[in-house]
Amino acid sequence: MREYLRQIKLALLFAVIGLFIASSHVARAQTRVTFAYSSIGSMATGVWMAKESGAFEKNGIQGDLIFISSGPVVVQALIGGDLQGGSGATNAVINAILNGAPIIGVAATANRPYHRLYVQPEINRLEDLKGKTLGVTRFGSITDNLTRILLRKAGLEGAVNVRQMGGTLEVAAAFQNRAIVGAVTGELRVAPPSQPKILTRLIDLGIPYSMNTVAVARDYYRRNPETVERIVRAYAEGVAFMNQQKEKALKIIAKYAHFPDAKAAEEHYRDSVTYLDRVPRAEPEAVQTILEFMGKKGVPLDTFMDNSIVDRLSREGFFDKLYKKSS
Repeated sequence: MREYLRQIKLALLFAVIGLFIASSHVARAQTRVTFAYSSIGSMATGVWMAKESGAFEKNGIQGDLIFISSGPVVVQALIGGDLQGGSGATNAVINAILNGAPIIGVAATANRPYHRLYVQPEINRLEDLKGKTLGVTRFGSITDNLTRILLRKAGLEGAVNVRQMGGTLEVAAAFQNRAIVGAVTGELRVAPPSQPKILTRLIDLGIPYSMNTVAVARDYYRRNPETVERIVRAYAEGVAFMNQQKEKALKIIAKYAHFPDAKAAEEHYRDSVTYLDRVPRAEPEAVQTILEFMGKKGVPLDTFMDNSIVDRLSREGFFDKLYKKSS
């Protein structure tokens, strides 16, 4: 009997040792990645879901998320090596690459603009903006780019002042204090008595537009192609989780966006489901809209975007499998 108990104890001991070795191996297999997102709008939702749903960990990544309130600043951090990946405004990524930045996009969040022009109550027509000031986060940001595209299409280029505020929260504060009459943004968080109204929805312009890009440094991509693919996989799985797990997704949105009420989280979720592409591929026409605005029409897509990971995963049926349960 004693010999039998001793054997059981030894077996349990070896089992514990085996589990410890296995868990240590898994821990070592996790690649640490610092990943930034540039807004608390719907274009960041897929990144939040990848983190909170466990998609990063499932793909062997220890993902550390940080918020940097502007796409151009995310680009600077990528160039400086402070980040392994980041989601920033596509126009900021393109502009940086045109100026020699050694970065590349590997996935895209959306190929349609979801921003709106919010204005003060007294503004009833686009013509009412003449001589007044609109706020943007930073010059060169997606809000700046879309603002200028809207003004150009309305024949108001040069007739409306555009002021750099710093970030989305600063834009909201400027609106609240009536320092600006409006802003092109995904959402405008102000408190009463401010009463913003939507004057124009950018999607109604009928133009394709690449919103945000998941970008990495070219050298990092060259040295760590498997890690970059795992980042893309995790992001796509995060978007699928959002589409399939609404109640959990709402809680994650409330956590990261710091919404004061359920209605705001619901509106954010609706935009995310509507606009975030299930297959995060950068479409040529959506990028060309940005290039045309910059006066760089015709520059090849692969100058800025490497769709090879997304295209290969698509051929392998990866995205179809993600949504098979919900079909």
